Amino acid sequence: MRTFDYMKLADRMWDSEILTYVAKIHEYKGRQELYVRQKPMALERLVLIARIQSTESSNQIEGIVTTSTRIRQLMDDKTMPRNRNESEIVGYRDVLDTIHESHNYIPVRPAYILQLHRDLLKHAGLSYGGQFKNTRLFFILIDNPPFLEYNCN
Repeated sequence: MRTFDYMKLADRMWDSEILTYVAKIHEYKGRQELYVRQKPMALERLVLIARIQSTESSNQIEGIVTTSTRIRQLMDDKTMPRNRNESEIVGYRDVLDTIHESHNYIPVRPAYILQLHRDLLKHAGLSYGGQFKNTRLFFILIDNPPFLEYNCN
C-alpha cells in the first residue's frame, strides 16, 4: 500500500502557478461556506436537481428509461415502483441517499461496496445483490475488421 508523507511538502519549493491554484481553491471554499450559510434552501434545491439528473442518466446507461415525472415521483418516495426497472431506480435512489448522507463514513472497502450493491438491487428482488460474481466470463473474438476498427480505436 502506498503512503504519502505530508512533511515533505514543507521542504518543497512551489511555483506561483501552483500557489495561485491553492489560493483560488481556498477562496472558492470560502464562497461555498458562505453560500451554504446564506442560501441553504437554494443549495438543497440544486442537490435535489443533481440527484434526479444523476438517477435519470445512470439508469439510461443501463437501458432503464421512464418519464422525468415518474423519476421525480420515485425519487420523492411518493409512489411505489410498478416494475423491475422502477425498482432499480428506487434502489439507485436509496444508495445515492446513503452516499450523500454518509460519504465521510463510507470507506472504499469490499464489504461496504457489496453493501451498497445489495441496497441497489434489494427492491428489484435480485438474489445476487451484495455478492461477488462467481461465474466465469467468456469473451468471443469477432472476426469483423470494420467492427474492430470502429470499436477499438
